[in-house]
Amino acid sequence: MSFGIFVINLPEAVERRQRVRAHLVALGLDANVVEAVRGSRLSEDERALVADDARSVERYGRVLTPGELGCAMSHVRAYEEFLGSRHDFALILEDDAVLLPDAADLLASARMSAWLECAEPRLLLMTPIRAFLARGAVPFAAGYRLVKVRRAWEGYGYLVNRAAADAMRRINSPAWLSADDWVAYRRLGSIELCGLDPFCIGYLDTAPSQLEYDRRRVETASGRSKSLKARVEKWQRQIMDAVYYRPVFGLLHHRMPKGWPDRRE
Repeated sequence: MSFGIFVINLPEAVERRQRVRAHLVALGLDANVVEAVRGSRLSEDERALVADDARSVERYGRVLTPGELGCAMSHVRAYEEFLGSRHDFALILEDDAVLLPDAADLLASARMSAWLECAEPRLLLMTPIRAFLARGAVPFAAGYRLVKVRRAWEGYGYLVNRAAADAMRRINSPAWLSADDWVAYRRLGSIELCGLDPFCIGYLDTAPSQLEYDRRRVETASGRSKSLKARVEKWQRQIMDAVYYRPVFGLLHHRMPKGWPDRRE
């Protein structure tokens, strides 16, 4: 099996593009650069064509911010470029990603290829996981464990097979989910969502996320971050965590240390 690396990058973000390319070359990896979408440059008429704001309101209690919309469209663009290639699976990166040195061996491992060589959609998070199950974790490759994901977001480093990329492309065209709403993708696309413990992709402390800033600003201004439906789902999830998942499976989480990758968990 062959894998491709697709790095999402705005055309004007030259320094970021040069940095991530040099970083990957140092690891013996090559990448395709995917031209990201600047959501703030879309007119109202253009947004109406590429976004489903009504579904976003139903999911989040608000529309996607311009940054969220551009990010979601950029990830879909990465899926399309991957599906148009001959690769069997893809590593999707954002341009602030920083990989550990052993990530290259992990990507090339037979165990990785075997897991992704599947007709069913599979997605593997290589970044920090907000909650995963300790019970049922299995040895994977290069000293990592494969774990089941309970909660996660952040989309700056993950692997998909062709079935998963196609499912997410269809689900989010037009865009209504944030690019890293992994729980929704899993449910809507019947995607097997797993992660690595420990994680092997972090991000640059020196590359602040405008998307996250805008998202928090909008949520603070609106006084709520989720629709009623999403709030109920969150409460149900918290109850299930407390009475079932934590005592039965054990819930663990990762933290992104400052000074990554010199400092690790």
